[in-house]
Amino acid sequence: MVQKNMIDVAKELFKSHVSIVEDWENKWKILSDNPYEDGIVDTASFRAYLLILEEITNEYNLPISNLKSWIHNYRDRIVSFVEPFIENEWSYNRSRKNARDIKSENQELVTSLVNTEFAESGSALIFHKLRETISKNEFKDIQVYPTAQISDERKKMKAIAQVRNEANKGLRLTSSEIEQWQNLTDHAISVMDDLTADIFDIISIMWMKKAQYKDEMIHFHCDDALNLRNIQGRSGGEGEYQTGYRKKDRDDVMKRLAALSSIWIRIEKDELRLVDEETKNIDRLEQVQFNPLFLVDSITVAYRGDEPVGIYECSIRPGEIMSHFLFGARKESGFLALKALQYNPIRQKYHKRLARYLAWQWRIRQKKADYFRPYNLSGDKGILKVMGLEINERYPQRTKETVENVLDTLLEDKIIDNWEYIGDFDGISSKKFWLEGWLNSQVRIIPTTDLLSQYKKENIEERQTINTISMLQSLIEKEKKIVSEYENSTNDDTNALASLFTKERKKRNLSISAAASQIGVSHSTLSRFERGQIKKPTNENIEKIKNWLGIEDLD
Repeated sequence: MVQKNMIDVAKELFKSHVSIVEDWENKWKILSDNPYEDGIVDTASFRAYLLILEEITNEYNLPISNLKSWIHNYRDRIVSFVEPFIENEWSYNRSRKNARDIKSENQELVTSLVNTEFAESGSALIFHKLRETISKNEFKDIQVYPTAQISDERKKMKAIAQVRNEANKGLRLTSSEIEQWQNLTDHAISVMDDLTADIFDIISIMWMKKAQYKDEMIHFHCDDALNLRNIQGRSGGEGEYQTGYRKKDRDDVMKRLAALSSIWIRIEKDELRLVDEETKNIDRLEQVQFNPLFLVDSITVAYRGDEPVGIYECSIRPGEIMSHFLFGARKESGFLALKALQYNPIRQKYHKRLARYLAWQWRIRQKKADYFRPYNLSGDKGILKVMGLEINERYPQRTKETVENVLDTLLEDKIIDNWEYIGDFDGISSKKFWLEGWLNSQVRIIPTTDLLSQYKKENIEERQTINTISMLQSLIEKEKKIVSEYENSTNDDTNALASLFTKERKKRNLSISAAASQIGVSHSTLSRFERGQIKKPTNENIEKIKNWLGIEDLD
């Protein structure tokens, strides 16, 4: 009866969105009748409705069973709180009656990406390092939360990533749902792996493709990831968007989407030095940022029984830190082979890791067209370290075979154009002491002509942009020259006044701050005026300075 009353009231309050309320009712009914039904979901608008009712009943000690008798007193409060969430869902056309029928609105974009070999992806140092940390699960229980140190001494980059089970700002949860969310993300650390790194890449690729501005959220559906990973669904023809995925396939993505939303990152910047104009004291501050890796909203959580499985779909965007490197003037991007997303995250994790690393390296080397410089096999930055591959002490030749098989597969899948050993090592492992020679050798890995063409095209576009900027700068410089000539013709009096002021101030043995107090202008304005940084002071300030000097004219 309580459930019925709540739905009846909702239909009355939100008459213009009956289909949304019917969606709430159907989900609730299915969950009541089939508690273990796969794919049961809730929505942000439904959670908002429950949350505001919970707040009101707690605040005024009202019985929910008598909802219809007191609801009219709080009508405006409920509607104003819930309606924005309904409008958001309405804009996505999410008023379908069965949760299983919810489809992604990204079908056209995903299909176009599936049919390409390379996609634009993040290539900033922190992007690559964080993705590597996720893929190898380098989080350690060294603080309250599982934490990973992300640093590069040469680049002077230092960051920290933490896995937290607290809901980020995008979520509106009732008290019971907060506990469910914590249960969901409590297991996030157990699914930090190469598949999670894939989802990280996929979300970033789609957001870079769709977002029109830095703070824009995009719609993301778990089927988008399965399509880009080329997992076969039960419906959709060849070259079309696939649907009807198996429970396990969707569960794998949903858990990892929840895990990504539980990562928070802090990046430390250069030390700031603040100088007090009066005392000349220097305050040193270390500026840091600490934000969620991704911000989510309008989430649809899938349940199995009473337990949340993961995020079925949501609105999502990179957090404040990562968005700076994926959009706008500071954007750093390269091209990732889509095939890297399609390798099996368990059997072919080494393929994934090397493909990601090469994509990052080629973007760095693109600036100098230094693609053919060989890579070390061992060492802190060697191929073995990149892949996370340990030497098999008993059968070391198996380690060598693994590396060579990975390179051969990348060659076969057209991620690379060729590879070869460089130096004295001849590739023969039957010789004595071959292992030392192999570990000290280098490998040249050649990118494909398609990738080189992509970067060549980008160079041309950048050069065109630079030429355009140069022309604009030239016009601006001409304009500055004209303005400067005009200002110089009127600055003689200002300079003379500034010179008189400086002499008088020093004669009276006054600081700029003391003189500013006597004149009635700000310290900063007077300081800039004395140094000739204000070319055209206001008439009011000129009169104040003249009065202080006791002059009417400069003649």
